[in-house]
Amino acid sequence: MRILILSDLHGNTWALQAVLQAAGQVDAILFAGDAVNYGPSPRGVVSWLRRVGAVAVRGNHDHAAAFGGDPKAAPRKAPLANALLEWTRKELRPEDVAYLKSLPLYAVWAADGTRFALVHGSLQDPLYDYRLDPEAGDEALLEAAQTLRAEVVVFGHTHLPFVRRIGDKLFVNPGSAGQPLDGDPRASFAIYEDGQARLERVEYDLKGLLQALETMPLDPRRKEELRLLYQEAR
Repeated sequence: MRILILSDLHGNTWALQAVLQAAGQVDAILFAGDAVNYGPSPRGVVSWLRRVGAVAVRGNHDHAAAFGGDPKAAPRKAPLANALLEWTRKELRPEDVAYLKSLPLYAVWAADGTRFALVHGSLQDPLYDYRLDPEAGDEALLEAAQTLRAEVVVFGHTHLPFVRRIGDKLFVNPGSAGQPLDGDPRASFAIYEDGQARLERVEYDLKGLLQALETMPLDPRRKEELRLLYQEAR
């Protein structure tokens, strides 16, 4: 079985289109949260997730858009995230909000005898835990999955991709497809096949995204911050 693993699209359908073309034919799609906020196409991402029947969990920005409140973004991005959240809520249709509300905080899905567990942050703090980045130790990763009966554990949130096997568990963070923050502006995703996961990167129509950003009703200072976030990818 060939599985596309994605996270943190953040309203970026330009990146999504490039990922889908690069990934090719897949049998299933796993999405580790944050479909919306920041990017100019939150409805496009949510519509796609619903249409393809992705196995998906709720991220902190999904939660804030659907239920209100602070997404508790990383300190450097928090002012920008909060400034964009009101616009994102206005863009979403009632059916989009209903979908985001319906997403679980974690999910377990099985295929071909392999169980996959999905959570945005960690099992202990599904929405807001930033600890599970590439520098996290094996103990922290195992703790994050200690009560999940799954051979593959998928999470996102940090926008920093890595794959690590610890004993009989495979941990996969596909990075951010829509808003990479590791210094590489290309969309990040993972492919699971034959018991292995590999990280992939693909260039996307950044010019098209930036043109769409210009139409968003933002304060010029915030618009420049958002533009730099995508251009610098850090």
